[in-house]
Amino acid sequence: MAAPSPPISGTILVADDSAGDRSVARTILEGAGYTVLEARDGNEALEVARASAPDLVLLDVVMPRIGGLETCRILKAQSEGEYLPVLMVSTRSTVSARVDGLRSGADDYLGKPYDKHELQARVEVLLRTRAAFVAQVRRAQGEAEARPAERVAASVHPPTSEELRAAMGDELARAARYSDPLALLRVAAESTEIPSESLEVLVRRGLRRIDLVDKVDGEDRAFLLLLPDTHFPGALAVAERIVLAGRAENVMINIGVSFFPNRNTTTFRDMQEHARAALAMAAEAGGGKICLFQHQGYLYSPEAKLS
Repeated sequence: MAAPSPPISGTILVADDSAGDRSVARTILEGAGYTVLEARDGNEALEVARASAPDLVLLDVVMPRIGGLETCRILKAQSEGEYLPVLMVSTRSTVSARVDGLRSGADDYLGKPYDKHELQARVEVLLRTRAAFVAQVRRAQGEAEARPAERVAASVHPPTSEELRAAMGDELARAARYSDPLALLRVAAESTEIPSESLEVLVRRGLRRIDLVDKVDGEDRAFLLLLPDTHFPGALAVAERIVLAGRAENVMINIGVSFFPNRNTTTFRDMQEHARAALAMAAEAGGGKICLFQHQGYLYSPEAKLS
């Protein structure tokens, strides 16, 4: 019989406008050995998260000023390149409520009132996932050989499309070798009035050094964007940012997103085909849509506004 996993520590931010619910969560979590921080609304949650860097956020859906869904989107966007687990909580536990929470980037969804053992179990699972992610990042940083994307970024000349596509393929091979997540965005503007260079600026805004961008062959206003070490929530946050940035410039941008690992994906060509098919679905719906391809396409329309 396998030995039980050792307990895992961590700092948890509980964001809830109900003092009673915050107190219940604090009692349960401190009883399990966690350090607990509190916030009374979305604005305060963002401030505490920025100042204290919690390991997990317990986030109520309905709060004053900034609601839980929008707070989750902002937290995920700000933690891009890292992994900040968000456990969304609410008295609403319908399927549509859970879907809304997960679409906002939450990693899990839990109904209230709290069950002590369920809350502790879900928190522990998310913290163990985060610990594994952090260990993985440290291992990758300690590798002597620079990863493909970093080699391209460090080139003394602008990389060619052939070099970029080769690096993208190498990233998929690396992701498969280490069981790392990978996301591919195919981005296209509906309007022919926006210059290709301006669209590229929107796409590249806020990217990391390891992210790769390349023009789509034969299309003047379409780009491929590869995001290494990026889970579903992170890819959605990047896609949302691009679509909303386009809307701010009165430009409708549609995006198709494919992911690895995926049971339908074994090669980079597969990822490209899935992203292309997802973009076609998004473009057919029009108006600045995101289509997320997993086992089938899921259409999504960002509703948040740029701050």
